[in-house]
Amino acid sequence: MIALLVAAGALALSTGSLVAVSAAYQGIENRSEQRNPRMAQDGAGNEPVALWAPGYDTVQGLQYSVVSIVPLRNDAPLPPGLDSWPLPGEAILSPALAKAGAEEGISTRLGRDAGRIADVGLSSPTERLAYVRPPSDLVDRDRMFPITGYGEEGQFFGDQLFNDSIGLFTLAITSLLLFPALVLLIVAARVGGEARDRRTALLETMGAGRGSRTLVNLGEAGVPALVGAVLGTGILATVAWTQVSLPFVNMPLPVADLRAASANLALTTVASAAAVLAGVTLLHRRQKKRRRATSGTRPEAQRRAPRWWPALLPVGLLTATRAPGLLAPQNPRLYLVVYAAGVLLTLATLPSAISLLMASTGRLLNRTAFRRGWTGTLVAGRWLTERPGVTARLVAGIVIAIGLIGQVQLHSSRIGQPMIAAKATAARIGTSVLVVQQPKDGTHSAAFLNALPDNVGAFSLQLLPGSGETKGTAVLQAPCPQVQQAMHLPCPEGAQLLHRTDRDPRLSELVNWYGQQNSIILQKGTVPAESVPGGASYIVLMSYGGENLDVSDLTRLARQHLSLSPALSPPGGEWLTGALLKNSRGTWITLFGSCAVLFIGLAIGLNSLAEFVRFSRTVGPLGMLTGRRSLFAFVAAWTLLAPLLVAALLGLLVDLWLSGPLTAPLVGAQISWTVLGWLLSIVAILAVGIWTAATWSAQRAAFTWLPEGD
Repeated sequence: MIALLVAAGALALSTGSLVAVSAAYQGIENRSEQRNPRMAQDGAGNEPVALWAPGYDTVQGLQYSVVSIVPLRNDAPLPPGLDSWPLPGEAILSPALAKAGAEEGISTRLGRDAGRIADVGLSSPTERLAYVRPPSDLVDRDRMFPITGYGEEGQFFGDQLFNDSIGLFTLAITSLLLFPALVLLIVAARVGGEARDRRTALLETMGAGRGSRTLVNLGEAGVPALVGAVLGTGILATVAWTQVSLPFVNMPLPVADLRAASANLALTTVASAAAVLAGVTLLHRRQKKRRRATSGTRPEAQRRAPRWWPALLPVGLLTATRAPGLLAPQNPRLYLVVYAAGVLLTLATLPSAISLLMASTGRLLNRTAFRRGWTGTLVAGRWLTERPGVTARLVAGIVIAIGLIGQVQLHSSRIGQPMIAAKATAARIGTSVLVVQQPKDGTHSAAFLNALPDNVGAFSLQLLPGSGETKGTAVLQAPCPQVQQAMHLPCPEGAQLLHRTDRDPRLSELVNWYGQQNSIILQKGTVPAESVPGGASYIVLMSYGGENLDVSDLTRLARQHLSLSPALSPPGGEWLTGALLKNSRGTWITLFGSCAVLFIGLAIGLNSLAEFVRFSRTVGPLGMLTGRRSLFAFVAAWTLLAPLLVAALLGLLVDLWLSGPLTAPLVGAQISWTVLGWLLSIVAILAVGIWTAATWSAQRAAFTWLPEGD
C-alpha cells in the first residue's frame, strides 16, 4: 500500500513538473512578447515614441540584459513594469538583479538607482534586467532603434536569450524524473506480489473470472493510487503557492503560470492514478495452469546472471577510457559512440561485480561469526553468500542512477576550446587586465580616461587589417610613463615585439587573444589612438601593481563617459561568461538527479525491504529463541545498508574513472563535485532510512511470530 502511494506521488510529481515547465515557458514567452519593442518602419506612417537599444553586462560572472531607452515625447508609453520614466543617468532594476549585484555595486554601476521593475514587466521572478536612460551626451541616435510601442513576437532581450530551450528541460525531466518514477511504479506493483499471487490462485480456484480478479486488485490499489497522486500534485502546488525556492537552483515556481495550467495539473493527477492502477493490473502475475500442479502458488524461480558476466567489468572500463582515443582520436562522433558503448557495458556489469564482492564478504563473515558465536553476523553472512542476485538487484538502481546522472552532468558541461582557454586566462590574471571597445568619438574616450583611478594605466590596442597576402598586425601603445609603471618595461624607442612566452602573464594573455602573427607590437604613442578604417580599436586597462581591477567601478565610469554598453571584460571574457553559464546549468542536473536517485533508491529499497521482511518471518523462531532484537539490526546492516553504501562509493569512483575521456581537451567536459557530493549524501541518507525501516519491520514481524501447523 505504501509502495503504491509513493509510486503514485512520484509519478504525479514528475508529470506535473512537465506541465509546470510548459506553463512557465509559455508565460515567459507571453510576457516577453508584451514588452518587446515594435520597431518604426520607414514609410509606415507611425511616429516613433522612444529610442531603444539592447545591451549586456555581467553580475557574478553571468550575463544579463541592459536596455537603454529614451522617450521622444512626453506622452510616450512606458515599458511594461515601469510606472515612470527614469531621468537621464538613472536606472531601474529588477529585484533579482538588485539582490544578486548588491555586493558588486549594481545600484550605482548602471546609474542612479531609480526603483524596481514590477513583475508584469519581467519574464520570470528571477530575471535579471535593467532599464537605463543614458545621459544626454551619450545618446547615439545612429546606434539606437526608434520604436512605436511594445508588443512584438521574437527574442529581443532578457532571460529568453540565456535560458535553455524547453526541449532540453523536457528531456531532463523525462530521463531524470519520469523514467525513475516509472521504475518505482513497476517495483511497487510487485511489492507483496507473493501474497497477491496466492490470493489470485485461490480466487481462480473458487471460479472467479479475470474481471472479478481485476476488480479485487483495483479495489486494493485504488485508495493509495488516488491519495498518492493527489499528494504528489499537492506538493508541487504548495511549493509554487508558498513561493519556496527550489533547492540548488534557488528559484521559485511561477505561481501565476501554474494557476493558468491548473486544469492540466488536475488531468495529470487523474492520469497518474490511472497509470498506477493500470500497472497493478497489467503487472499482476497469473499462475499458468500447466504449472499449477507442480508449483502451486509459489513464485517461479528467477534465473541468475551467468558467472562470466562480472568479468566483463574491466572490459567495459577499458573500452570507455582507452578505446575512444585508440579507435577515433580525430573523429568526435565515433569517439562518443565508442565511449557510450563502454559506459553501458560498465554500468550493466557493475551490480553483478558488487554482488560478488558482497558474497565474498559474506563468506568471511561466516567464518568469523562461526568462531566468535555472532548469531546476527552469521545469518547475514549466509544471506550475502546464498543470495547474490538479491544484492545485485538492490544495488543496480543506485549504480545506474549515479552513472546516468554523472553522464548527463558531464555532457551538459561540455565546453569548447575558447571557453577552456578563457577559464585558464581568468585563473592566471583575474581582472588585472580589462579590455573595452573604443568609441569613434574621441571626446568620450578622453572623458573616460581622465576619470580613471590613479592606479590604472590605459593603453590603445589596434588590430590593423592586412592587404593581399600580408597578415594584419596588432599594435599596443601608450606614453612612456604608462609603459614603465603598468608593464615595468623600459620605454620602447621603436617597435618592440611581445610574445606568448612573455614573463608578464598579462602581456602573454593579451598576445594569446589579440596577437596577430603570434605577437603584438608595443610602441609609445597617444591614448586613444586614431581609428584605422577596417580595423578594430580597444582601450586596455592595467593595474600598476598587477592587482585585480574594480570591474564594477570601472564599468560605472565607462557608462557615464564612454558609451551605452561598454562591456568591460578580461581577455576572452565573452567566452568566459559562456563557460560560467554552462556551469550554472549544472544546478538543474543536481536537482533532477537527486530526485532520480531518490525515486530509484525507493524502488529498489522497497523491493529489498519486502524480501527482507519475508526472510525475517522465516527466521522468526530464531528471534524468539535468542530474544535479541539486535539480531535483525545486524542482519539488515550487512544485507541492506552495507551493499548500498558500497554501491554508492564504487559508483562514484567508476563515474570519476569514466569521466576521463569526456574531460579531455577534445571534448571539454567539467566534473561537478557538488553533484557528486549530493548524490553520495542522498544515497547515504536513503540507505540509513531503508536499514532503519527494515530493522523495525523485521523485529515487528518476528516477535509476533506464532507457530503454525505447517
